[in-house]
Amino acid sequence: MVSPPMLRTLLLLTLTTSAFATDLPLKPGNLLAVLEQARKAPKPVRILVEDGVHPITETITLGKDDSNVSWIAKNAIFTAGKPVTGWQKAEGGLWKATLPDKAWKFEQLWINGRRATLARSPNKGYYHITEAVGANVFPDLKQNMNFHAFSIPEQQYDVLKAIPQAERDDVLITVTHAWAVGQCRIKALNDDALAVQIKGRSRYPFVEFEPDQRFWMENFRAALDAPGEWFLDKAKGELFYHPLPGEDMTQAEVIAPVVDKFIIMKGASEVSFEGISFRHSNHLYPAEGLHDGQAATTTDGCIEIEDSRAIDFINCEIAHTGLHALWFKNGCADSTVKHCHLHDLGGGGVYVGETTRPTDERVNHHIVIDDCIIQHGGRLHPSACGIVFTHTQKCTVMQCDIGDLYYSGISAGWNWGYGDTASRETLVVNNHIHHLGWAYLSDMGGFYGLGTSPGTIIRGNHVHHIASHRYGGWGLYNDEGASDTIMENNLVHDTWNAGFHQHYGYFNTVRNNIFAFGHSAQIQASRNEARLRFRYMNNIVVWDPSAPLLDGGEWNWKFFDKTERGDPKDSLVFRKNLYWPTDGKTPAHLTKTHFTWIEWLKMGRDQGSQFADPLFVDIAKRDFRLKPGSPAEKIGFKPWDLTLAGVRKEDTKWHDLAAKGHDYPAWEADAKPWPAPPYKIDQSFERASLGTLAIRGAKYSNENKGESIGVTDELGSPIGGTSKRSLKIQDAPGLTHSYDPVLDIYPKWEESGTFHVAFDITAQEGADWFFEMRNKEGQFAAGPYIRWQKGKLVANNGKSIPLADIPPNEWFRIEITATTGASTYDLTLTRQDGTNSEHRALPCQPTWTSAHYLLFSALGTTKTAFFVDNLKLEQTKAP
Repeated sequence: MVSPPMLRTLLLLTLTTSAFATDLPLKPGNLLAVLEQARKAPKPVRILVEDGVHPITETITLGKDDSNVSWIAKNAIFTAGKPVTGWQKAEGGLWKATLPDKAWKFEQLWINGRRATLARSPNKGYYHITEAVGANVFPDLKQNMNFHAFSIPEQQYDVLKAIPQAERDDVLITVTHAWAVGQCRIKALNDDALAVQIKGRSRYPFVEFEPDQRFWMENFRAALDAPGEWFLDKAKGELFYHPLPGEDMTQAEVIAPVVDKFIIMKGASEVSFEGISFRHSNHLYPAEGLHDGQAATTTDGCIEIEDSRAIDFINCEIAHTGLHALWFKNGCADSTVKHCHLHDLGGGGVYVGETTRPTDERVNHHIVIDDCIIQHGGRLHPSACGIVFTHTQKCTVMQCDIGDLYYSGISAGWNWGYGDTASRETLVVNNHIHHLGWAYLSDMGGFYGLGTSPGTIIRGNHVHHIASHRYGGWGLYNDEGASDTIMENNLVHDTWNAGFHQHYGYFNTVRNNIFAFGHSAQIQASRNEARLRFRYMNNIVVWDPSAPLLDGGEWNWKFFDKTERGDPKDSLVFRKNLYWPTDGKTPAHLTKTHFTWIEWLKMGRDQGSQFADPLFVDIAKRDFRLKPGSPAEKIGFKPWDLTLAGVRKEDTKWHDLAAKGHDYPAWEADAKPWPAPPYKIDQSFERASLGTLAIRGAKYSNENKGESIGVTDELGSPIGGTSKRSLKIQDAPGLTHSYDPVLDIYPKWEESGTFHVAFDITAQEGADWFFEMRNKEGQFAAGPYIRWQKGKLVANNGKSIPLADIPPNEWFRIEITATTGASTYDLTLTRQDGTNSEHRALPCQPTWTSAHYLLFSALGTTKTAFFVDNLKLEQTKAP
């Protein structure tokens, strides 16, 4: 069945010249005059765009009077950029060009058709935020400090501090927040806390969603240190460039953007653009920074359409942009983007809808994206998607090639949970979705469905190579109440996490798909609910045995234990699936630790399913066609033409153009999660913010009964020098757990090895504390254990070994050297007067095999405290 906008487009393509009342030629430089002629001419009008480059010096504004107009071209380029000329060699191997107008500001540059890199540090990869900031670091911050400021390593802080103030205003610090980014401008710096206060407010708190939170800095002169980078001195109007090897800037084509948006349209109808290239649009990050919530929906389009119908883009190119290529805002309908090439995008490809739910009559509907190539996006706004639908109905993505973005391929829906929604009947058919994430962000999918959207169908898509940073590189992903969705005939393989994941949702159907080689698992279901969550039927699942079939633990997959009348006995339906781990063995457990195959079958799941080799033609080469006699026939699997996904094959040149965006030789090396820095703490607390924990990977929970943990300036350790600050662990009476508050430290040293721990400590009268090193399982008193109580310092729990009598309020230093699995550890005790004692071969449990978890626990029952200073934690010897 052909949808209304597609039928109308087919009719449009077959119209003869005689169907137009007026033809108007458009020569370069004559756009505004011809546009005015078209408004007055008899309709319909055809604007015949002459070949060549047409400068766009201001945004084209179209409205009701511009309806019934077709813009038709063969080789016409609308450019919102201008050439930069007059290049001369400068010091340090750089080239320099002086701009003709100092008012010309831009944050993108294209050299010989390539997006050049705005000067950044580090040149590749990331730095890491050290901690959030506490109160009194910045005088105007009294609450929600972690939405406004953070501390960074001293080396990066010194770089920012050295930037002249006028230049520092333009510096951009991009901070990753799992599935989004905050792009921050600098308001103030604090030397004592090595802290940065941003302008405005972050959408998400710093140092909360992402451990070892990553950031990078760009747009300052000192960062111009690598080939391919550039920097604009805005005050002087001087543009600097660090050339690539062999690059002669006197011969190069250099384009800088001038105008943000090509077209803004509102209230028009029956408008089409055919055969036009739109290139080189501008985007300047706001002075207050830009803080995305999800899917780069805080970002506009370089072509924007609102309250308009029957708007078509056919055989067009939109490239080298600072924003999304196209944004159909609310109130649009019966429109098509067909056979268009959208690439090198600052944002995503096509954004349909807005984040604010519209009135029913302004819900976008019947918008079709068909046979398009959408590649190389998110270059300025990393959380951008190939296509985003928010509040939409009966919209379609079909036969598209979507690849090389840092977040999801297609995102559909904008409702968190099971509430009322305007979204429904999204059709995603025969798309090739690939090479997403690049281990840059988390919580993404080749297809990402958000919230209830009844009637949505995901069919015939080829999804592969999805790589997340920390979690959530899924192939097909139903999130936050996704319901009544059918996912069928999809080929999904080589995903960082499961090929299919449902966070939570109702009555979704996953059938007749091929899922292969999920890195962490093959099927994931997060929230267990007393409703029919999904049906998983007639699928083929293939994986390497290093990963389990099911992600999660027992809770994710067990029967929901609080069913009410009318609830299903089982919230999951598994039936007639074909499973095959590549070693040919039925796994001992379906998750890492739970559910044997027999136990699973006894639960009533996977009746008619089996473990058998599906007999793919060449699984190593990812040829998933089935050989004759495949056992897939026995489970009712129905093969489909795997070559249908992607742009249509009839146009060989178009197909070949899409294929140029399929080859990523460095994928295996570059699409791996950026490693967290080795865990090492050397914290004197002297430059730590008051009230913070100031220890990487540390946290604590409290009951708000007077207990607390935070940096204080009440006192510091006198051992080894003069200290003014320390970490205070404040106890309180009436706590539910006598061991609270607990400072939990997670170095996550998973490997065995030798570890060194040192700290200065003192306790007030009545305090009671212990320090302990535990393994990943959290076994109590398995590793080194030190306790102070009523002036007695002892080692080990149970058979305590006396170490010294130390009165309250005396500082002393503990140094521990411990090797996992050795059953003993060494301790050195240094008193405040400088005397020390050695304690060798103190016993611990042989079951202590990793230093995954360390803790300080307050065991007092009164209002009292102890203090920790000069904390050092490090792995001194790997196994």
